[in-house]
Amino acid sequence: MKKLILTLSLLAVGIVGSADDKEAAMAAGKAKFATCMACHGLDGKGMQVGPQKMAPGYDESEVVKSDNAELFALIVMKGIKKEDAKYMGMMAPLEAALDDEALAGVVTYIRNTFGGHDDFVTVEQAKEWRAKYADVKDSLTRDEIAKKLEESKK
Repeated sequence: MKKLILTLSLLAVGIVGSADDKEAAMAAGKAKFATCMACHGLDGKGMQVGPQKMAPGYDESEVVKSDNAELFALIVMKGIKKEDAKYMGMMAPLEAALDDEALAGVVTYIRNTFGGHDDFVTVEQAKEWRAKYADVKDSLTRDEIAKKLEESKK
């Protein structure tokens, strides 16, 4: 019953919408951005904690700025392994915390708000990518991400 009431409330304020509605995707992504904000900051520039940041800013991210929304979605789903002490935190895998609509919304919101894009990830794309990477069990390393980014530029 609580889930039904929440869904109806979100529909009333326009947070839940059609899979083909960029405005609804942006609203859903902004609503879920609170999870990202804990490390990346409200402004997306990385949350500063003393002399160190929890995570890099999106303006520093080649992946967020790239044309490869799929790679960014993969990182959001699977996370990034902590390999050094450059940042305090690690990119936790959010696959279980985000359904397809939320994944599409978060990727759309971050890419449009912080990555300089004017694009839209659909729920269908999110479902496709989730299925495609279902067998990936570990978080990605920075080297794996760099390799995938290079491959996508070819």
